[in-house]
This record gives sequence, C-alpha cells and structure tokens, in this order.
Amino acid sequence: MHIPTSLRSLSILALVEGASLVTLIGIAMPLKYFAGQPMAVSVVGMAHGLLFLWASATLLFVLSRGYLSPLKSAWVFAASLIPFAGLWSHSMLVRSIQARAQA
Repeated sequence: MHIPTSLRSLSILALVEGASLVTLIGIAMPLKYFAGQPMAVSVVGMAHGLLFLWASATLLFVLSRGYLSPLKSAWVFAASLIPFAGLWSHSMLVRSIQARAQA
C-alpha cells in the first residue's frame, strides 16, 4: 500500500520540532537568563516557531486527507506543546505508517 509522503514528513517533523522545543527550553532559555545571552532564544526561538508552523500545516493537511484520525491528530498537536512528547508523537506516527504499510 502507498504510504503518503506527507505522513512520513509529519513523523520527521514531529521529532525535529520536539527536539527544537527541548533545545529552546533546556539550552536557550538558561543561556538567556543565567548567562546573559538573549541571542540564543532569538535564534532557537525563531527556528522552533517556523518548525512548529510547518508541522502544524502538515498536520492539518494529513488530517484533511484522512491519513490520521481526528483523535490521533489532536494527540500529535498536543504533543507538540509538551517537551519530550515529540518523541512519543514520532513513535506513534511511525506505528501508524507501519500499520498502513502492512494493510
């Protein structure tokens, strides 16, 4: 069975966006407040924001095509707001891709 490229892209984006959130909160924010380096938040924050928008747009596309259920889509979106939940989201999407491949 054909696996949609957008579903694969969403899986990768979930992982990368999750890593950018962890980097923003775990590295850039402490650099700003404890080391006086506000540029770190500016750079990482912009990258994270762009990745978040890209992942959200891809998620809406995947949902509109019916590649993911509304419930799974809601979980993927919620996971994008929680540090380290992007790892869970990525693994859930990989399982969905594997299930589609076996069908």
